[in-house]
Amino acid sequence: MSRAIDPKTATNLNSVNLQQVYEELTQTLTLPSSPSTTLLEIEILKEFHFPPGQTILKDNNFIAISKLALVQSFLFARPRLRAYQTDPSLFSSDDISSATFTILLFDPEHLTAANTRKRLLQSELQRQNSDHRTVLEQEKRTVDSLLTSRLHRHTKSPVLWSHRRWLITQYAKYGLSVEVTGDIERIVCVAGERHPRNYYAWCHARFLVNISNNNFNRGKLLEIVQTWCVQNHTDISGWSFLSFLLGRDKDAPEVIAKVLDLVESLRLSNESVWVFLPTLAAAGVMTEEAYSRFLKIQKELLEMETTAVADKAVLRRAVEWCETYRSPSADRLKAYRLLQPDTNQEFNRCQKRGE
Repeated sequence: MSRAIDPKTATNLNSVNLQQVYEELTQTLTLPSSPSTTLLEIEILKEFHFPPGQTILKDNNFIAISKLALVQSFLFARPRLRAYQTDPSLFSSDDISSATFTILLFDPEHLTAANTRKRLLQSELQRQNSDHRTVLEQEKRTVDSLLTSRLHRHTKSPVLWSHRRWLITQYAKYGLSVEVTGDIERIVCVAGERHPRNYYAWCHARFLVNISNNNFNRGKLLEIVQTWCVQNHTDISGWSFLSFLLGRDKDAPEVIAKVLDLVESLRLSNESVWVFLPTLAAAGVMTEEAYSRFLKIQKELLEMETTAVADKAVLRRAVEWCETYRSPSADRLKAYRLLQPDTNQEFNRCQKRGE
């Protein structure tokens, strides 16, 4: 959703009591306190989708909000956050938690709102007799609802993904485990579908794998990611994460064979797949037999009249690059690992650029 306000919305901003709209919205967005994996599915819709006199619709965990109601709620929530920063005694932690959620729903790059939620969470975790897992799970469900809803700016928000990353470190701090495979399947894969080529989502997946100490079902994760890549075969970010997994997995030859089957049967010549395959070939993750097949498929696609000129250029570059950088077998795995991005440095660099 764009933050730009059309003239009609601007005209109607003060047509109702802002506090009343805000309270209705925050009540609707409240997650149940009992343990649950259910996330909110939030959409921002035009006014003509709503019956007269209504700006919010809810059906179980599916919530539709008019842009007018969201802007009005934001205009009420922002002064509350500013007042809280001046004097924290003016509002309860629940009040500010609701205000920051509303602000982030309107503007996912609002760093002050995200940092305020961190401070609130830390205060709650440091209380005596605090149930650390329940507190962390509640915040994770809130953030995940924003990351997986049909909100284009939220699914690729560096502030929200950074907040989730910080949240995962709190699990480790209090000796709690995180379900890596489940998080990647339910959060990363969904965000990747909502916003294609979602670097931040797949960067977070790498982060989860790196901090897990291999305490997850690697075979199941490989199957999940491979299925996702097949269904989204033009998404380079997903293929890049799959290559990250294959560089450290004994089942790599089997997965590569299935990908080659897919490329051959569907005659895929898009750049995403033909960056993925040469990367594995150059690093030695691909066997000699698979590499020979890789070259054979590339030659067949080049000879096909239906292959676009631009795709033929991609195919040629793929093999040229592969032949140039393909290391001796003893050094290939080391070379492959050097090709993998440093997750922390890349994430921080892109966050500074605002990508």
